[in-house]
Amino acid sequence: MSDPAWERQVAAALAVYGLADRLSGTRLLSLSENATHLCAFTHTADPLVLRLHRPGFRTLPQIRSELTWIERLRTDGAVATPAVIRTPSGDLAATFPGAGGEQHAALFAFAPGTEPDETDFAAVMETVGRETAALHTHALRWTPPDSFTRPVWDLGNLIGAASLWGVWRDNPDVRAVPDGEAVLARAEHKLTAELAAYGTGADVFGLIHGDLRAANLLVAPGRVSLIDFDDCGTGWFLYDLACTLSFVEDDPRAEEWVAAWLRGYERSRPLGTADLRAVPALVMLRRLMLVAWLHKRGDTEFAAATRPGFAAASVALARRFLADAYLTGVRRETA
Repeated sequence: MSDPAWERQVAAALAVYGLADRLSGTRLLSLSENATHLCAFTHTADPLVLRLHRPGFRTLPQIRSELTWIERLRTDGAVATPAVIRTPSGDLAATFPGAGGEQHAALFAFAPGTEPDETDFAAVMETVGRETAALHTHALRWTPPDSFTRPVWDLGNLIGAASLWGVWRDNPDVRAVPDGEAVLARAEHKLTAELAAYGTGADVFGLIHGDLRAANLLVAPGRVSLIDFDDCGTGWFLYDLACTLSFVEDDPRAEEWVAAWLRGYERSRPLGTADLRAVPALVMLRRLMLVAWLHKRGDTEFAAATRPGFAAASVALARRFLADAYLTGVRRETA
């Protein structure tokens, strides 16, 4: 869907909130699974963030479930995340006629902060690990309502035939890399075996954010806010660690970042040997999903800018993973 098609839906969505006539300006913040706009209004100096959902990507019950968890996280003081703005009728999400049928939107309070870049990771990752542990602790203690429904992020839904983003083999860039398809296939086989051994017990597999990459972290003095829970679901808790390395898994500083994240996380939620051994496999899993994502979402500016060289770098990363030469510091800790 093109940018203009998204833009036309802003007024229709805000009309559900009774705010369309007060809109003074919008700015597109991101276009990926959804289109997220910063909206300014005539009656207040405080902007709001409007998320327009890609039609067919999430069901209304799934969107409401995500927003239910966000509200509970805020009520319980578990992590910092922007408030959900309900519609005048009290609904968590807005539904309105879109170009291709029914469309949904969510509205959030604006949260201050900036997205960290690689130069900030060493300083911020320990805080992110700490906040992620608080998120997981809440998930383990919270009993969702019976209506709660979110995706299950197992192998089939992340990189298998059921994946919303296709599979990495769909990306033609892989075939352009010498032995690329064979290397990634061996990496997939290895991570599948390792994660099968790790298992999906309640202590390692539960409700997670599912997309804690840099774009979904807002860093402000003394705090990190977690935003965009649109990919939240049931998955490996340490998949949230893998997500923080999204698109920079092959950076030479990745091991330093992982170590910092683990320091923060283990302050309140200690990990065992099996958990640490699973980290390289989970990072490789995320990387394979992103190879598919870049092809599936090639219509976005970010994907177009990131795609060149990504498949080749992913194959190189997979070779290290196959040789047990990736994140070796984590592996040494498990010896």
